[in-house]
Amino acid sequence: MSITKYLKPGKIEKYSFLWSEVRLIVAAVALFVGGVPFIYFVFPSTSSVGLFGTLLTLSWIASGLASAYLGFRWFTRSKTLIGKKNKKDLYAFMVSVVSGLNLGITGLFKINPGMSVSTSQIAFIVFGIIYIASALHLYRRWRESGKKLF
Repeated sequence: MSITKYLKPGKIEKYSFLWSEVRLIVAAVALFVGGVPFIYFVFPSTSSVGLFGTLLTLSWIASGLASAYLGFRWFTRSKTLIGKKNKKDLYAFMVSVVSGLNLGITGLFKINPGMSVSTSQIAFIVFGIIYIASALHLYRRWRESGKKLF
């Protein structure tokens, strides 16, 4: 099995986008339950060390890389999404990219810039709703465009 077919820009874009979509939903759930990483909510007895902690850190770093890649592609593609410059698409995309970069920073430096702004449950719920709305909007638009993001 050759890995080169997965390293084409179109494939990386697709998988980065899908990863980011799932991450937005998982992050929204985590915010709804108080900002606790989803894995710790599902398995409350796990600690931040060991296999689960390592997988969580790696998934955060992967989220940052996926978001950085998507942001780079957007920037180098005339700053258009789905073939046009639509503000609603851009806002949803920026929510995805910024939240992913935030998790990438969290994975690398063990500090979550987003969580340091506010620990209010109301803020968590508001941002969770924004994450879900952004994910749904982007997915719908991506499907409508024939699964082309840029």
